[in-house]
Amino acid sequence: MYKFALQKEVKEASRFCEKILKQMQIQLKEYFTFQFELIGSGGKKLVTQNENEPFDLDYNIIIQKDKQNLIDNPKKIRQLFIEKFNNLLVNKICGYKYASNSTSVIKLKKIQYGTLMFSWDCAIMIESDNGFIYKLIYDKSQNTYIWNMVKKSKDYKYRLQSIKENNLWIEFKNRYLYLKNLHLKNNDNVPSFSIFLETLNEFEYR
Repeated sequence: MYKFALQKEVKEASRFCEKILKQMQIQLKEYFTFQFELIGSGGKKLVTQNENEPFDLDYNIIIQKDKQNLIDNPKKIRQLFIEKFNNLLVNKICGYKYASNSTSVIKLKKIQYGTLMFSWDCAIMIESDNGFIYKLIYDKSQNTYIWNMVKKSKDYKYRLQSIKENNLWIEFKNRYLYLKNLHLKNNDNVPSFSIFLETLNEFEYR
């Protein structure tokens, strides 16, 4: 059963992640500039954890200025991020086991003295002129890397602001937690950001 994580612990974890991501901006500045944001559950104070298990944080890395025309080479982009993450973290985290190249994210873990403290996932994104977000995906079955449009992602920040302005935030939080547990019960393995967008679209089309 999911519950909301303590904000104090979430803030401490996010400070660590964002310190690393700021260093990543420096490490990768010869290739591109990027912004990052704590998204889905984390960015909206909706971080959940399953019973006493460690919580996860989800970050979007949004590529902006592409200095070496790498957008059409998503494999190279993913490889660069994994390489730089490993270079930065191998000496900063006790027991660091290297970044995991998952389908839609780069998975990282903070381990201290053999105990997993928390994990964080970094999705690499671009925002198109059509308002939709495209995510860098690794298709393991085909061993290919592609940009995949995130459904229902168009202008999601503006839509979320409308919910807050209409005093629906508490109701939104409760619905998000309900859907999170529903997907857990069904063993759907749906990412937090996708559940966040699912909740957002329910409120939009009331």
